[in-house]
Amino acid sequence: MKAKSLGFRLTKRIIWILVLSFLATNVSVAQYFRFGKNRVQYNSFDWKYIQSDHFDVHYYESLNYELADFTVRTLESSLKQLREDFNHQIANRIRVIIYDSHNDFSQTNVVNLPIDAEGIGGVTDLFKNRITMPFNGNYTEFRSTLHHELLHAVFNDMFYGGSIQSIISNNIQLFFPNWFDEGLAEYVSMGWDTNTDMWIRDAVIHDYLPDLSQLSGYFAYRGGQSLWYFIVEEYGRSKIGEILQIIKTHRNFERGFQQALGFSLEELNNRWKDYYRKRYLPEVAERENIADFARHVTEWTKSNTYNTSPAISPQGDKIAMITNDRGYFDVVIISAITGNKLKTLIKGSDNINFEELNILNPNLSWSPDGNQLTLSAKSKGTDDLAIVDYETGEIRKIKFPRLDAIGSVSWSPDGKKIAFDGNIGPMQDIFVYNLETREFLNITNDVISDIEPAWSSDSRFIYFASARGDNVELNTYKENYRLLMSDDLYSTDIYRVQFGSSRAVRLTKTPLWSERQPATTKDGRLIFISDQNGIPNIYQFDLANRTIAPLTNLQSGVMQISISADGSRLAVNSVDEGSLDIFLIRSPFLRMKESELKPNEWALRRQKESETRRVPATLYVR
Repeated sequence: MKAKSLGFRLTKRIIWILVLSFLATNVSVAQYFRFGKNRVQYNSFDWKYIQSDHFDVHYYESLNYELADFTVRTLESSLKQLREDFNHQIANRIRVIIYDSHNDFSQTNVVNLPIDAEGIGGVTDLFKNRITMPFNGNYTEFRSTLHHELLHAVFNDMFYGGSIQSIISNNIQLFFPNWFDEGLAEYVSMGWDTNTDMWIRDAVIHDYLPDLSQLSGYFAYRGGQSLWYFIVEEYGRSKIGEILQIIKTHRNFERGFQQALGFSLEELNNRWKDYYRKRYLPEVAERENIADFARHVTEWTKSNTYNTSPAISPQGDKIAMITNDRGYFDVVIISAITGNKLKTLIKGSDNINFEELNILNPNLSWSPDGNQLTLSAKSKGTDDLAIVDYETGEIRKIKFPRLDAIGSVSWSPDGKKIAFDGNIGPMQDIFVYNLETREFLNITNDVISDIEPAWSSDSRFIYFASARGDNVELNTYKENYRLLMSDDLYSTDIYRVQFGSSRAVRLTKTPLWSERQPATTKDGRLIFISDQNGIPNIYQFDLANRTIAPLTNLQSGVMQISISADGSRLAVNSVDEGSLDIFLIRSPFLRMKESELKPNEWALRRQKESETRRVPATLYVR
């Protein structure tokens, strides 16, 4: 594949997209947004492209050639699967435009992005059947989102002729509910996954899973994915193509289900719900409801508010968090003692230093004395490191010209350094900034995605999550590029690296499951999240005797965690009756379980599949 130079700069072009209700752009995040017109551009990109049999992938900067190469290889592989599933061969080549960070992507005028675009993983527009996507630093998610967006492009080609001209000239009036195509896109790109399992389980246990006709917003994705998973499990994967071909012939999506399955959508709705009731309800007595033993500290927020990124102060008296309780994302401080709201430290929409807050990562960290808070700040097309004084609100900005984006942050216990994950082009690494010397170091420096750093109590070691497998040698960019196409990308483990070393130590090994979000206490205890029993729970890693034990056995699981320095208080982000809320667990280490957690059906199935392939699936420590 040869890289070719283009004779235009995309940032100087404004692409007009005809907006009709049934031609709404497919956006890979389930939220409703305010849409803008021409977005502000801070950079000008000199575009190149590479070609494969079916795709033209556009990229910029020589460093991104490998990212473009990964993109075309992923798309060709995904297209082969979709061709088999749908029994459809696309008629035209598909253009794909990739940005190496969300900051660059947010400047695009290729598609009509919403003003608040932080959570968007990719866009497929029906005007030119073109995919536009940012690289978020995680190759696993990038690969899945490519597959997701490709389904929309194939759908457009299959049902609408691949362009708006075809839709208009042929008077095509076939409409799909969001759960149909978004759910199918999620299913074909991921099959089943822990996150969807968690949300559907919570909805079934608390009896708020909507009917198919009412699936909207985020549940159009999760509910739709669960519907297609049910169909494949009960009636076989060939039913996907059969349903789609009937719809294509008769131009009626309800008839596709009726003829292929032999019953109506209403009956499908009932069978789908019964399937998940039988799957989840027997588990209720076997697991813990977090509300039964933890304090709900976000009760003051409105229903269905998005509360995320809890960061408990080292002293354990305050919790910083990101919330959209007032309709915009803010950084709010609450009391860990009373649960009362203390102050709004940052009003995201009203502060020019924080045009967008990083709502997808654990992006807040306290200074050791609890007087300052650090986070990444998105402003004027770049991510900077911001330090905010708790009392005065004064902001100090630290700029890194080479960085495309900053994710999770962690302030060292000695107060001298801040670690964070960030990406330069297609490389997502762990970085450290020395506040005293202003030295800026890339700790891992290779193509494998490394995320979520946490310091040891003596500030000598950094723990992080990564999908690098046994590749513990750092600073090996070219040597590890071949690993990007391997299946090892689909699970992460916890690693440790001594500050200044070129070799990491692998602490956990779970080929089927993911360990993430390490967090430490001042006496050397390490905790993390693992979904090894099919549900994200909190585990303790005792570094002294190298033992691992679960601290929770939850019904719905946790998404983010933060622990006080003395280990007496643990703040967690969890799904609770359809809302993403924050809870406080007191004395979490006294909740240690004496035995391994019982795997749920999702875990048992993956275990069985791994045994067929003879892949070990146990958690162990070296």
